[in-house]
Amino acid sequence: MARTADEYKQLSIREFTKAAKVYESGHAGIYEMCKDDYPQMLAELEHEPFADVLDVGCGTGAVIELLHEKYPDAHYVGLDLTPDMIAVAQAKCLNGCEFVVGDAEDLPFPANSFDAVLSSNSFHHYPNPEKFFAGVARVLRPGGRLILRDYTANDFAVWLMNTFELPLARLAGHGDVRILKQSQFRAMAEEAGLSVLAMEAQKGWRAHLVAQKITELEA
Repeated sequence: MARTADEYKQLSIREFTKAAKVYESGHAGIYEMCKDDYPQMLAELEHEPFADVLDVGCGTGAVIELLHEKYPDAHYVGLDLTPDMIAVAQAKCLNGCEFVVGDAEDLPFPANSFDAVLSSNSFHHYPNPEKFFAGVARVLRPGGRLILRDYTANDFAVWLMNTFELPLARLAGHGDVRILKQSQFRAMAEEAGLSVLAMEAQKGWRAHLVAQKITELEA
């Protein structure tokens, strides 16, 4: 039986409400993967000057915390759907950092607010990923970039994961929706008006997408 978008999101909230208690204890694989993604995301981020950065699906703020250590004068905003995750991030009291509860498919920020939008390991939880891309295109400033890392693989492996692995994960209480092919990442970014600068399948079945907002989008 197909789930609604809200049902997927409630699954994710329940999953990560439980995970928030142990997320930074060394027993949470996704937290470690976010930290593992940091060097690649940092390398892309440093290609252009930045002052305002949004991390979508920030969890407990792992990526923002690392960025803040290196660039403490920048302004960072972390957004996550799970209130308990945001509470852990807020408790870190990082200067120049805001952490807010919100939906990746309905970004609660004005247009042209950010020089970069980051997303690590949360994209496969989005029931309507095209809404995420449209929101990113809106909140990025012209010239701003989306740096996204998630899962992908060859077409057959993606089919296997979506057909067998993810349904089993949902039965176990996880909010995983689907894994995209590289071509699907690219098509969604371009449909939102972003220019794809890089789309790669990297080691560990990691999708690495960099897309740029070239000009102001028409209303």
